[in-house]
Amino acid sequence: VAVGTGGGGGIGAAIAESLGRTGTFVVTVDPLVSVDGSERLPEPEQTTAGRIVAAGGRARASGASVTDGAGVRQLFTELADEFGGLDAVVNVAGITRPTSFGKGSDDDWRDILSVHLDGYLNVLTAALPLMAAAGHGHILGVTSGSGWRSADAGAYGCAKRAVAALTWQLGRHAPPGVVVNAISPIAATRMVTEALSRAQAANPRATGGLSLAAMPEPEHLGPLGAHLVAEEFTACRGRVIFAGGSEVAVIDEPRLIEVVRGDDVPAPLLKAATTTALVPAEANQVSGGGSNARFGALFDHVEPGEPAATSIRSCALVADDSEVAAALSQALAERGVTCHPIAGPSELAEITDL
Repeated sequence: VAVGTGGGGGIGAAIAESLGRTGTFVVTVDPLVSVDGSERLPEPEQTTAGRIVAAGGRARASGASVTDGAGVRQLFTELADEFGGLDAVVNVAGITRPTSFGKGSDDDWRDILSVHLDGYLNVLTAALPLMAAAGHGHILGVTSGSGWRSADAGAYGCAKRAVAALTWQLGRHAPPGVVVNAISPIAATRMVTEALSRAQAANPRATGGLSLAAMPEPEHLGPLGAHLVAEEFTACRGRVIFAGGSEVAVIDEPRLIEVVRGDDVPAPLLKAATTTALVPAEANQVSGGGSNARFGALFDHVEPGEPAATSIRSCALVADDSEVAAALSQALAERGVTCHPIAGPSELAEITDL
């Protein structure tokens, strides 16, 4: 039994539908409001829950809001009573408004923090006791690059930084059997589209380092989100995972880079420490994030051509997926490489002299 907040569309819907394909009973929680949260949207012809059911899965929809702490607790408790427990929660719910630092009204700041931060705290408060009592469960929060790298994102960036901090801290101290992680996704969602349009209306050259053409569609992130809350997933706890379609990476928590004593230290030493340690360390953690189209269309449009020449003539191939092994063997053969698939330790001994 899994709950997906913000499951009415975008990444929340993609994760919910991926969970639905695994046989999980999914409850999508979404009041269906505009991107800025200011107005209710008309009921869609087909909801996310409806698509899951139509595809043969089990699901239902809830119009609750994560800002309603009592409502969230009641929903989670009722699900636990009905099904005997609550196995997973994915908290994607969010809104966006122009609240860069020094801008935005007090109400805008409060509303952004209410959904992204207070809403997540409501989810944690409702889910953790149930999962602690059951001795198992998965919680997946959602942060953003605006929360862990330089960005003039105001309330949104502050809230997302708090979600990352909660993940790094709570993940190591969650009740036994409970796994808490977060993803930092980038995808061409309506929230991203709205934020880019707003920025470019003020400054046509402003993109925030993001390019819609380089971003994956939300459905490409669904399988990863579902995997991170699967019952058997225990590979990591208290981690923030960047998810950008074909790219996945671990985002390290803040840590001390270097220490230089400050009392009576000659200026040349401080200058050397800065240029030798601090500047390179800062440069090495810069990432293009979702705007880095390192693979991009290569996955969609592979042009045929002559294989590149290689001096390698023999290769041992270890793979637990026969289709992957066959594809790699064919690609190697086209380059003149003899492939030796290895199915077990006994076969490994036979090719050690190759």
